[in-house]
Amino acid sequence: MIYLVRRSLTLSDDRFIEITDGDAHYLFKVRRVGRDEPVFFYHEGTVFETRLIGAKKREGVFEIVARYPTVYKGPKIFVALAAIEWQRLEEAVRNGVEAGAHGFFLFHASRSNVAETMTLKHLQRIEQIIESAASQSRRRFLPEIRALGREVIIRRKGHHVVFHPEANNEATIEHFRRKEDIYLWIGPEGGFGEEDLFFFTRAKVCYAAFRTPVLRVENAVTFAVGIARHAIGYNNDIRCSE
Repeated sequence: MIYLVRRSLTLSDDRFIEITDGDAHYLFKVRRVGRDEPVFFYHEGTVFETRLIGAKKREGVFEIVARYPTVYKGPKIFVALAAIEWQRLEEAVRNGVEAGAHGFFLFHASRSNVAETMTLKHLQRIEQIIESAASQSRRRFLPEIRALGREVIIRRKGHHVVFHPEANNEATIEHFRRKEDIYLWIGPEGGFGEEDLFFFTRAKVCYAAFRTPVLRVENAVTFAVGIARHAIGYNNDIRCSE
């Protein structure tokens, strides 16, 4: 069973889905989709169950067999991630998607080692990585990513947890058993600076620390999202036949 999560989808007569180029290469050359193998496309809150009816080297047509609406209920997990070097940021986002995050908010911390003005420039590339990671992990849900100021993120309603190595509270599953959305704040290499910590003192946040060896940001995202997602449960993002 194959899932493709896409921000855009080409529909024909509301009965067929047409693919070209990268998707065609992936499905026909990499996954070698046959006519009897179901392929599920997720787009804008709907999952399309399809079957292949025609294929060429660089294009294909799938007939829509059924449609399933998304019905995810319960708290969502968002990662507020400090901007870091772009290759590592891409890996961190990919890891977070596969671990179960529902979205990412990029902000500039006092120790971020990239220019603040560069953040938006790379969002399109990261969105492509999110699509790939969501499809590979069969998320059946397309996480969002936005670049925002930390003052905007902190005002979002939910349980905000700041990961800081000197915090007294250990990051455990019980720490994240909540009925509200969870925001996981993860800093750059070296952690949050004094300016960041002063900012958090003016907000309603909780602090948590990893009781592990020092983790790279990419691994910290995986660890944090994994704990939080395990705490709230791994319910399917969509109700449809398996």
